[in-house]
Amino acid sequence: MTDAEDGVGRGGHMFDKRAATLLEAAQAIVRETGNFDLPMRTLAARAQVSLRTPYEVFGSKNGIIRALLKSEQEEFREIVRNYRSIDRLEMFFDRTLLGMEFYAREQPFYRALFRATQAFSGGDETEPAREMLPIYANMVRRAIEEGFLRDDLNITNIAEILTDLFAANLRNWASSDFDIWLAGQKICFGFSLALAGVAMPQCVERLHLSARTYDKAIQDYPGGAAIPVR
Repeated sequence: MTDAEDGVGRGGHMFDKRAATLLEAAQAIVRETGNFDLPMRTLAARAQVSLRTPYEVFGSKNGIIRALLKSEQEEFREIVRNYRSIDRLEMFFDRTLLGMEFYAREQPFYRALFRATQAFSGGDETEPAREMLPIYANMVRRAIEEGFLRDDLNITNIAEILTDLFAANLRNWASSDFDIWLAGQKICFGFSLALAGVAMPQCVERLHLSARTYDKAIQDYPGGAAIPVR
């Protein structure tokens, strides 16, 4: 059966049965080895397909890695869709902590995944953690509309700062061995400070309180706030 008969091509490989088989095999190999080296010959043998099949479906090792990330992101989006924050402001923190809980399920796997996607990002591709930019822009826009944030500053600039905080902390976590919980506290601490600078007056003290709470959690972390980097 050809890709056309499948109803798929590289652009729609997530719906290809071969893609699902390859992704399952790739996940198993990563969990066994702890890295995303993924030799194509090993992957093809594990999935019981021809050597050319991974290239036909994903184009490259990079394509497989990013498809793995997208499948994980879709699972997380479903979790977020089913969660209700008390308001738009709290959503910035809830989404972050939900994400950290998601990664905490299997930290070695997600560390390896983020390291691999960082290594392979480039050209027209965005570093995975920075794909949050449009999501944060939308969250900022909604928070402005509902009266939590000021409307006299550029939405994209605010979203860029939040994305920088998120991406930098995930990058540090992926290259280190500290618990994802600490990364979440650091991101939320940074968000508290950044959002306090653009918040409506009635929300500023609430964000300062959040900053103090996250600051204390970071300081109480075993070994203090320092991040051990290998």
